[in-house]
Amino acid sequence: MSRWRIRLGVVVAALPAVLLTLPMPEAAARPDFQAPFQCGTALRAESFAHAPAVDIFRDPTSATEGAQLVAPAPGVVNQSYSNPAGAGNIIQINHGGGWFTTYLHLQSRAVGAGTRVVRGTPIGRVGHTGETSNGVSHVHFEMAVDRNGDGQAEWGYPNNERTTPVFNGVTYGQANSQSYRITSRNCGTAVDEIGVFRPSTGDWFSPGRTVATNWGEPGDRPFAADLNRDGIDEIGVFRASTSDWFTPGRTLYSNWGEPGDLPVAGDFNGDGLDEVGVFRPSTGDWFTPGRTLASNWGEPRDLPVVGDWDDDGADEIGVFRPSTGDWFTPGRTLASNWGEPGDLPVAGDWNADGADEIAVFRSSTKTWHRLGAVMRSNWGEPGDLPIAGNLS
Repeated sequence: MSRWRIRLGVVVAALPAVLLTLPMPEAAARPDFQAPFQCGTALRAESFAHAPAVDIFRDPTSATEGAQLVAPAPGVVNQSYSNPAGAGNIIQINHGGGWFTTYLHLQSRAVGAGTRVVRGTPIGRVGHTGETSNGVSHVHFEMAVDRNGDGQAEWGYPNNERTTPVFNGVTYGQANSQSYRITSRNCGTAVDEIGVFRPSTGDWFSPGRTVATNWGEPGDRPFAADLNRDGIDEIGVFRASTSDWFTPGRTLYSNWGEPGDLPVAGDFNGDGLDEVGVFRPSTGDWFTPGRTLASNWGEPRDLPVVGDWDDDGADEIGVFRPSTGDWFTPGRTLASNWGEPGDLPVAGDWNADGADEIAVFRSSTKTWHRLGAVMRSNWGEPGDLPIAGNLS
């Protein structure tokens, strides 16, 4: 590390002065972080002498060893390794937009580098590994912003990338020798849910729950998307008759899209934030506002579906071709001869492994299927339009 810093200093000294005045990259809006423990867990956080970092314990502290640690917001694990002579088992998550969280002294690690997580995904268990833990069970937690734009976050020593942690909108670790009581509100789920929009009534349902009532109109096309990086998908509609896009309480876009467009939504660049888009069957074009995702791909009777098929943290476009039962994403076939005419496609992470799988809602039998399994029987009605996501 020191060797690289010396070399960097030599290079910087030779740069023109105008380059040295360039501003540091701005971070995106902070994700809606929740405490990295399961919903309802009582916690105690101590800044000791290393604010803004905090050491977090279960309350009572006797319950700390082995407590499950969960992701505080969606992201991708960019570090997961062991350093017995230092901080023990270490995990760092890249939450997109320049935001990172780091966890030290873990008893065990449940995720490796490259794993896609959502809020609530188990990532490891609290312990006291590494010589710097002093043999005391706790998780040393740091939140950081990538201020130098190198795609990493410095941790473990005073630096200008560490920032005060914020859980559930409350800031902690502003000063040394501070103690805080926290109750975790990390109450999301790591598994996607199925749901429906019922155009005849404007009602939205997921199994066992009404998501919304009397919202939406006949002719609206539904979608679900995480539009603020909180790990929860919001319901929304594309109103083709006016080319407007709505979520409850706000208009996303006006006069964008055309009649005949079919809405899609996904995180197309892996930054943790979903975007809305359209598939235009008449031309085979795919758009998000301000950008073309694909041109001349797909056929007029294809139905669009979007998912992270390869667990790389970014969603890809895809289609279900009812006439043949084939499923495609650009460059490869997802499935062949699966599905029936009349099936409506959805995709989701049904088992919290980070990769999305295709599925269908068969309204004629009110059944939901994924490859090799029936997901749900006798749920939904003919005329319902399916959605999927982390709806709670």
